[in-house]
Amino acid sequence: MTETPAAAEPDRRFRLETLRDIVQAELAAAGLPVAPGEHPTGTAGAVVYVDVPDLRGVAVDWYEHAILLDAAQEAWGDDPHREGAECAAFGRLTSAIGAAMAEAMRTILTAAGLEVADVGNDYMPGQFLVTRMVNPSAWQARRDARFARRHESMLAAWNTRLAAECPNPDCEVHRKGAAANS
Repeated sequence: MTETPAAAEPDRRFRLETLRDIVQAELAAAGLPVAPGEHPTGTAGAVVYVDVPDLRGVAVDWYEHAILLDAAQEAWGDDPHREGAECAAFGRLTSAIGAAMAEAMRTILTAAGLEVADVGNDYMPGQFLVTRMVNPSAWQARRDARFARRHESMLAAWNTRLAAECPNPDCEVHRKGAAANS
């Protein structure tokens, strides 16, 4: 195993925090409830957080609603050996929900241009990692292009105004404006 220089770690964490924000935005854009942070209390939906301390990527998992979890824990409390039909039914249900939501989130994030990898955690089988953005998603690329166009338009309008108000037509602003309009 290779050691990572200490100076590279803050930069890696910053990039992963940015990636976390992108993952949260993609899942929210798809209509899924998204909770920030690691294991927030009372959360239902997608939980997205930076894989600390390993910094391998952004961990994504699904948490069922407390109503379902409370009922399952009551059933498991009534049957501590988990041998009854009710415990088996809760086990199948929570397992099916976790598998379905993990697959849905993987599909959404892959279609959005993100690279997804397995964690290999037997205790959290639905959890996976997003390791990098391969391409920006269609809606983010469109939004970013629109922002860039607005910025350029506002900059041109501002430069035109400054040039019009400038008492010296030979100044740097006029020369830049003339060069840009050529």
